[in-house]
Amino acid sequence: MRKIILGILFFCLFLVGGYADEKSKSSNINTLTQKTQKKEVALSAFDKLIWETDMDHALDRAKKEHKNVMVMVEDPSCTWCIKMKKGALSDPRVIDKLQSYILLKVERSDKKTAKRIKDFSGAVPSFYFMHPDQELFESVVGYFVTEDFLGYLNDIDEEN
Repeated sequence: MRKIILGILFFCLFLVGGYADEKSKSSNINTLTQKTQKKEVALSAFDKLIWETDMDHALDRAKKEHKNVMVMVEDPSCTWCIKMKKGALSDPRVIDKLQSYILLKVERSDKKTAKRIKDFSGAVPSFYFMHPDQELFESVVGYFVTEDFLGYLNDIDEEN
């Protein structure tokens, strides 16, 4: 009788332990899903911006639309570039400000285009503001929190 009771007890403990593991796995999956969804929302805001990838086309559009060009030089594996995209470049106030520019995204590995950007040092993320004739009038290098980047864009608007 003792063996039967011990057997039942071990069986119950086994079932409860398995249930706890499944519940823990389910909780971890939910947390991971929520984090992924937050990242996707931030990146989707950035991706809603219309980015040119060809400099000549961007400059032509700028001439036709009478806008200046903002060039972002990035690297897909750059942590600070990703943070900039998820942060400042996904903020609705910044997105609104950027509507007055033709946006050009250049990868650092695109040496041909990068050489055409005056003062490009190779650092990413880098932002260059140009007139449609490719004359550079402002540049900034590095990661910025939203408020600082927005302030920078406001200063550029006031000066031009």
